[in-house]
Amino acid sequence: MATILLIVEAATLLEQLNAALGQWGHTVVLATEAQTGWMLFQATHPNITILSLDFAERAGMLFLSKVRAADSEAVVIGVTGADTDERRRVARELGVRVILRAPFTLADIDHALHQASLPAGSSSSRGSPRAAVLIVDDEAPMRQRFREALEEAGYQVWEASTGIEGMRQVCDQSINLVITDIRMPDLDGLEAVCLLHRSFPTIRIIAISGGSNDPDYCAAAKMLGAHETLTKPFELQQLLEAVDRQVGKQISAGTRTPDLLA
Repeated sequence: MATILLIVEAATLLEQLNAALGQWGHTVVLATEAQTGWMLFQATHPNITILSLDFAERAGMLFLSKVRAADSEAVVIGVTGADTDERRRVARELGVRVILRAPFTLADIDHALHQASLPAGSSSSRGSPRAAVLIVDDEAPMRQRFREALEEAGYQVWEASTGIEGMRQVCDQSINLVITDIRMPDLDGLEAVCLLHRSFPTIRIIAISGGSNDPDYCAAAKMLGAHETLTKPFELQQLLEAVDRQVGKQISAGTRTPDLLA
């Protein structure tokens, strides 16, 4: 069992997390403000710190800066109820391993603890070695949802909002798998699948259709080189399972995954 420092201002959230962690047998140290949390961090040297990213006046980010300066290997999970990309980006840069977005379930907390406990750069909880995934989709909210799920599963993620931009990313980065929407501006998704398959035969491809309005698109994508297809709407779990399958097949085929930074 671990010693977990819990730094959360909201009483209801604090109680939820404290109850869950205590039930699982962890030793929990509590703080309701970042300054107190920093003193407790220095005193207890916790295995994991769970920190609210929603403290006023960037107090949470200041705490992260101090932690990173004191211990570059410290394991931190961020929790937030705010839908702020910039805050999450900064938290990631300051070394937050996993970010939980409220509302979340006990299963989400358990999964976050497992993910955060993995050594930096190690395999994901699903057993696939870390790999680079490119998401090509003209809808920013969709890219964000996929990115968050894939990063928490241990993958390095790149994004492109158009097919042409996606091809540039493939040329510039070491990509293992491409997830591409079929309907996009400029370079159509089916054209992108065909071009990827022909020019980068080792890259695995998952094509996504828009649903019942695209009855033949999935079949066409597979004929043109897609290794797997998904039809909207689908659960994020289905996407993660598809990615794991395709990365696993690439590894079985002997294709080397890139060496990635944690």
